[in-house]
Order: sequence, then C-alpha cells, then structure tokens
Amino acid sequence: MRMFLLLVIFFSANVYADFPYEQGDITFLQVHKTPDSNSDSGNRFIVKLDGGMSEDVCGGGQWTGYLTSDAGNAQYSILLSSAVAGKEVKIEGSSNAICEGTSTLIRNVYLVF
Repeated sequence: MRMFLLLVIFFSANVYADFPYEQGDITFLQVHKTPDSNSDSGNRFIVKLDGGMSEDVCGGGQWTGYLTSDAGNAQYSILLSSAVAGKEVKIEGSSNAICEGTSTLIRNVYLVF
C-alpha cells in the first residue's frame, strides 16, 4: 500500500510539472485584433512577464488569452489590475501548451501576494 501511494504521488507530481508557467511583474500588455478578422475570434490580449517561462514551446516568450469569453475577460482584468498596482502575477498554461502564433495560451492567472 505504501508503494502504491508513493507511485501515485510521483506520477501526480510529474503531471502537474508539465504545465508551462511563469511568475513575475508584467512588462508588456497588449489588446490585439487580428487584422484580417471580421469576427470576435481574433480579439485577444498578449502579456509578457519578467520571470522567464518554465517551458516556451511556442517560441515567443509571451502569453495570450481570448477576450471572447467570461474567463478570458476575467484573466485580462486581473492582469490589467496587477499591472496598474505593480503586483506580481503567476501565469500557467495547459499541459499540452496550445500556441496562438508564438504566444502560449493562458489557462490560469494567479495574483501573488
């Protein structure tokens, strides 16, 4: 039984370790509209932090989220508020690191106290 629990803990740690993440101060925040897009699907935001990404599979060293959902709007709101207040944030991507151009798609945003 002890060995089983150790294996579960080991594999759980490996699963959670696969999420790309970055923690730091916001150095860049942009609202972006794809030039050739007539729909809302091209509305997104791009953010850079000064912490260095744990894994930059998309190659741009930046994060992105969509402004077309409540979750995306909440993420942008937290990032904008943090930038204005000078507070540090932590951003986390998905384990399969979805890319939008050279930006990694945001899964979670944390305010760091």
